Amino acid sequence: MFEEMGGFRHEYKYIEPDVSLMATESRMKAVMKRDEHVGSSGFYQVRSVYFDDYRNTYLRQNIDGVDERVKWRIRIYDRNSNHITLERKLRKSDLVRKQACLIDAETYNKIVNRQVKINSSQPELLNMFMKEIKIYRLIPTTIVEYDRTPFVCSFGNVRVTIDRNIRISLELDDFLSDRRLDARPVLETGKSLIEVKYDTFLPDYIAHAVEHGRMRRETFSKYYLARKFSYVRRPYEFIR
Repeated sequence: MFEEMGGFRHEYKYIEPDVSLMATESRMKAVMKRDEHVGSSGFYQVRSVYFDDYRNTYLRQNIDGVDERVKWRIRIYDRNSNHITLERKLRKSDLVRKQACLIDAETYNKIVNRQVKINSSQPELLNMFMKEIKIYRLIPTTIVEYDRTPFVCSFGNVRVTIDRNIRISLELDDFLSDRRLDARPVLETGKSLIEVKYDTFLPDYIAHAVEHGRMRRETFSKYYLARKFSYVRRPYEFIR
């Protein structure tokens, strides 16, 4: 079904010790450019709130290894509520496609309070989301935060990111707050995530810069780990 839509990219994930990532990041600097959105620190903070239905369908699909999966999330960067994106992420094995549109803080508050209605003047993706909220009773379930160091290359449209300090929070009412949320880590101390994304091909020099012989590709889901290590709202349930 998903293949008919087109626009999919390859996505590979690796969990690596921070000691190894220091050398990887050094190699990345030599062959790729920093993403233009990072500041002098070299990274930016990502904060996402994920949605699911009352049956935890998206979570269960992940646990059961369903090949074609969907996730809905709303995301801000560096705690800036002036730039909010609604995202729908489609996955089929190692292929992903992300659809996104901008919303404002007023719209976000209406979404979480289930007050937004379908309107032809709104972005199509937002109307799709509103429809699924009504049909499947989607609700916000958990917040995921991390510090992302991104590298890009136009040749092959490659993007390599290093996500450190991956953490979760249940302070859902404060998603748009510019303060630090009460959060807990989801990975072992001293480990972080590398993601490699590209369209049709990955240049050899980038592959060699990222990978080494001991790396193992992971079926890693930030959303799954966030729910695994937290209580699920409505109904309350602990995912083991």
